[in-house]
Amino acid sequence: MASTFSSALNLELQASGENSGTWGVITNNNLQKVESAIKGYVSIAIASTSDSLATSDGSTTDEQSNAIIRLTGTLTGNTTMQSEAVETWYIVDDATTHGGNTLGFKPAGGTAVNLVEGAKHILYSDGSTMFDVLADAGNVKANGTLTVSGNTSLDGGTFVFNESSADLDFRIETDDQTHALFIDGANDRFHLFNSSTSLVSNSSDVFGVEFVSGGSFTVSSNGSAPLDINRQNNDGTLVNLHQEGNGEGTISVSGSTVSYNTFCGAHWSRLADNSKPTILRGTVIESIATMMTWYQLEYQKEDGHTFKEPISLPNGKSVGDTHTITIDGVSRTGKILKEDNEQLPMCKISDTEDSKAIYGVFLDWDDNDDGSDGDVNDMHVASLGAFVVRIHKDETVAIGDYLQSKGDGTAKKQADDILRASTVGKVTSTEKIETYSDGSYCVPCTLHCG
Repeated sequence: MASTFSSALNLELQASGENSGTWGVITNNNLQKVESAIKGYVSIAIASTSDSLATSDGSTTDEQSNAIIRLTGTLTGNTTMQSEAVETWYIVDDATTHGGNTLGFKPAGGTAVNLVEGAKHILYSDGSTMFDVLADAGNVKANGTLTVSGNTSLDGGTFVFNESSADLDFRIETDDQTHALFIDGANDRFHLFNSSTSLVSNSSDVFGVEFVSGGSFTVSSNGSAPLDINRQNNDGTLVNLHQEGNGEGTISVSGSTVSYNTFCGAHWSRLADNSKPTILRGTVIESIATMMTWYQLEYQKEDGHTFKEPISLPNGKSVGDTHTITIDGVSRTGKILKEDNEQLPMCKISDTEDSKAIYGVFLDWDDNDDGSDGDVNDMHVASLGAFVVRIHKDETVAIGDYLQSKGDGTAKKQADDILRASTVGKVTSTEKIETYSDGSYCVPCTLHCG
């Protein structure tokens, strides 16, 4: 009985008593083909748009018995490479140049898998269809770097980055932005179109959007409006303002009119000695001739970006001098700058009756005493809009009364109904919002002093 050949590897299946004197050679050939099927490698240059892996019964020279196949050459059109129509598997390295054409790999007469130029594929065939294992894989775990050069589609399920909460960054590039989307793992910041550690204090030409853990965000633009808000189809609210879950105000539009609701306009100011005494809310404040001053340290970080940090002017130092401070545990050396200020004066508690230097009323302190503002004790002085005014204990006011300074930090009823340079505001309600230990009290007013 003559020898036959296996379908998958074309191994010679010797009949009993056959091949006397050559049985060992044939057996060695078979073993070599088995070895090739397990770990053999062959490089094949594509010869035409319809090509086939070479096969040879019993020979060690056939191409299709190799486990790893590297395809080379330049495609001249849409091309198909085929194997025999048998159950088998391959690792295929597509090293061809497609030139816009497709390269399919299939069993003879069956369904092909389209290969990706420059990619390596794990394929298997059931004899009629070729399958790409990684095109329909289950769970995949990569402990090293995973690089994907083709399209990526996430369809259903969840996507988790950094499940172990390691100190890792995440970024997405566009055609001209290296940090179109960037998550700074160490600093808990989310960036759009920048990688700066802080857009607030960054004075370099760094632009984009920054979201900080805790809910705040910063927008920095290059010579254009940092924020556009566009309500369409009808008038109404543009912005809702809340505090502790309570609605405190809005910005709305009606026709061509934008309104700020409720509105209180305040100015920064400071006592001349930079002290921070207890000042009751609504206390009448006067301006003085001395202007407000603020100082900054301008320094560079390791990435070359320039930052500014508020400081108080150190003893013995002047603008332009070099100075060193510690920021977030890091020593930073830079140049002392003075901030521009052309409109904000310092102030005092009003001590002149009927004063024309009225600046407004005390709203609150703008100082956290944590060094973040250079250890200056700034306050907010309410000057326009709706707020409260502290009335002297011996004064009785009515709705519509104008108010002037009593000369001791409280207000008194103005003698007439004429809006004057000394007018603090106008009473809008006689309900006492708060009464202090000295008998003075606050009532709602509109402010008319600046």
